Amino acid sequence: MIDALILLLLAPLIVATLVFVTETGLGAFPPSGRKAALPGYDPTQVVVLVPAHDEALGIGAILAAQRATMPAGMRLLVVADNCSDDTAAVARGAGAEVIERHDLSLRGKGFALDHGRAALAAAPPACVIVVDADTVPVGDALDRLAAIAIARGRPVQGAYYLSVGAGDGPIARFSAAAFFVKNMVRELGAARIGAPAILTGSGMAFPWPVFTGLPLATGHIAEDLMLGVQSTRAGRPPLFDADARITGTGSSDKGTAVQRRRWESGFLQVAQDSALPLIGQAIREGRPALGWLGLHLLTPPLVLLLALDGVATLVAAGLLVAGVAAWPFWTMASLTVLAASLVVIGLAGHRRLDLLSDWASIPKYLWWKLRLSLLALFRRETRWIRTDRD
Repeated sequence: MIDALILLLLAPLIVATLVFVTETGLGAFPPSGRKAALPGYDPTQVVVLVPAHDEALGIGAILAAQRATMPAGMRLLVVADNCSDDTAAVARGAGAEVIERHDLSLRGKGFALDHGRAALAAAPPACVIVVDADTVPVGDALDRLAAIAIARGRPVQGAYYLSVGAGDGPIARFSAAAFFVKNMVRELGAARIGAPAILTGSGMAFPWPVFTGLPLATGHIAEDLMLGVQSTRAGRPPLFDADARITGTGSSDKGTAVQRRRWESGFLQVAQDSALPLIGQAIREGRPALGWLGLHLLTPPLVLLLALDGVATLVAAGLLVAGVAAWPFWTMASLTVLAASLVVIGLAGHRRLDLLSDWASIPKYLWWKLRLSLLALFRRETRWIRTDRD
């Protein structure tokens, strides 16, 4: 009876950790071998859509870098959304098409994307690739995203990660490490078992028939994640392409905190709204991929998951010492060590172990990140707030 009660209490955490371990373990090493030839497509039928809010200081250089990676004929459209600076003028000077939107009552990236979609509706392209105004596609990323999305008729998410410089502190580096595990390692692991990709905000390619049906104008603070769930439930689960890389730069500690809290608040909201319905739909329709996506949404973010595992291990140690049961301790201790080890193995496998170079600062980061996760859990952010770029 006691064992059954303990199992009932630990089961959700055990399942969540197993989901994390499966994705991280299977994605710990990058694809090997030569890339397959891309399907043919017409670049003139592809639009790179860049939502931008008060990005005048950096958008000129970003757009120049983006244009350098674009196949000839591909269009670049910037939506200058509720800007109080010269974003529109700078973007036009950088050679982009620009439309402006002014509506302070409806704020957020989703509304900017909806405005861009409305502008394109008169002569729809075959594919729209959403790229954030502070990120740059690497190499042939745009070519890959467009070709695969058009050929497969499904959204495609590239590998979006953060770069760090020599002057960045430990919080920026460890945040980039967690970001890489989430957006590259776990995405790749999920793809290898046929699970839908998680849309991560930048480097998202949508065939027009999919893009035109998405609920963009919602103001959701995790609109990218929500759109991926919507597309999956509608029968068009996103694909992940690890070879289509998009890189962004970290922001200040304050900006990083705002961004992480906003994302985790949105993640928790999407999980609350969609995880159990996804699992139910998976059972009704016999679609295991839907079920895995539901389980993914029920898996807490990295630091919160490890903290919960650690607390469960300590409690289980008390049960072991008291002679109640031994298996909870060995189960939770093993899963906790395995999950933490796979984070390091995954970063090493992708040659990003440099992100953990300042080992002595890891406890400080873990405390910083745990506080943010608890704030997101108990006092969720509900408003869209621009990330500080300074």
